[in-house]
Amino acid sequence: MMPAVPVPGSAGIRVPVEVKLKPEYRYDSSRRVFESDFGERFKPNGGLPKNTRIVYKVPALAKTDVGKLSKAERDLRRYVQVILPAGESPADYVDLIRAWPSVEEAWVGPEISLPNAH
Repeated sequence: MMPAVPVPGSAGIRVPVEVKLKPEYRYDSSRRVFESDFGERFKPNGGLPKNTRIVYKVPALAKTDVGKLSKAERDLRRYVQVILPAGESPADYVDLIRAWPSVEEAWVGPEISLPNAH
């Protein structure tokens, strides 16, 4: 097994906060708001640093009618990432994100590494 090599800081790759939404929630990126099937809305702007982005792990599934998705695709559609600005630690924000009404689970994503070619 080859040991891992850290990604150079100049690569611009950041460790996100991984989020699994509750089954009845979705994220509307155009409005930057979480919406439930019951009409509830939550805007996650309090407590996050400026220039934080929230993105779906599989954007194509987010745009697809839920009724046309398989059970596995519906589950995968529930995953988003909170990408913080450079220099911000995801561990500092994971508890805040876990407290959002739309979140079932949240955790710090894995450290990215490259294989050692030697």
